[in-house]
Amino acid sequence: MSTNHSVSKPVIGIALAAIAASLWGTAGTAQSFITPGGLSTLWVGAFRVLFACAFLFPLLAWRQRSWAKSLTEKPAKSYYIKVIVAGLSMAFFNLLFFSGIKEAGVALGSCTTIGSAPLWAGLLEYLLNKKVPSKSWFLGIGIAVSGGALMAISQAQAIEFNIFGLVICLGAGFCYSLYSVTAKTLVKDATPLQASAHIFLIAALIAVPVAWTTSGIPTFYWKDLFIVAYLGLVVTGVAYLLYSTALKMINVSTAVALGLLEPVMAFILAIVVVHEPISVGASLGLVAILFGLLFVLRSESQKNISLTRKQS
Repeated sequence: MSTNHSVSKPVIGIALAAIAASLWGTAGTAQSFITPGGLSTLWVGAFRVLFACAFLFPLLAWRQRSWAKSLTEKPAKSYYIKVIVAGLSMAFFNLLFFSGIKEAGVALGSCTTIGSAPLWAGLLEYLLNKKVPSKSWFLGIGIAVSGGALMAISQAQAIEFNIFGLVICLGAGFCYSLYSVTAKTLVKDATPLQASAHIFLIAALIAVPVAWTTSGIPTFYWKDLFIVAYLGLVVTGVAYLLYSTALKMINVSTAVALGLLEPVMAFILAIVVVHEPISVGASLGLVAILFGLLFVLRSESQKNISLTRKQS
């Protein structure tokens, strides 16, 4: 009975992380409908974080029955330090990612960020927790990242290598991984909802002033309000709440690796919604991502089986 329960938790965690990544994959298609000349990319990122807070904090207040109760709780000082680290990581992830793709292009920029994130996560897990990913994990990541690169290059109309832009995107991948590692420690001491709300509050306090300073007063169209609301409430608020919950159940390296499902969803939506032509290279890349993730999931399964045997 206990063995089945211990096995089912990783399965649920994998499913939640996969759903979160799929929701992130809808961001590009949704953003493409924003009015040209309207909101800048930095304001889109800032409003995403603000709408995420507008979703997370009322939900947190409802779960805790009253604001007073949540305000009277006094977590340990280490909790606040971790929240600040995670919030800074999330804020700089958005800033670096948008800056990186502007310099390196959407295809290579996105591929570099998403592809480097699992490698950063594996390195951070080793440095902080002395956990060394298995051979299956490395093999799966290699295949999946190669598939993501093939998909990105196949969909791009022109590829220009910009070293500065690629370095920025590597930094974005590191920030995303640092957020994930820190968030996993936070959900050990607090609920995923509480941790997510506090993290995005810190991120909002950084993202809004940066957007205001860099892009000035935002230009808003009513249609864009609904798009940004979707990006904030669903793609950010709901997705990261699911992701934080998944971090309680699976390893960070596995959760970050499942983020490679994001370009898969983006590719599917580009075909179904935007009616982009299907290229052979992109299709092979999609298959490679899914095939590589099977090895990553196999690694996660082996770790949990080994852990279950030790506990029994």
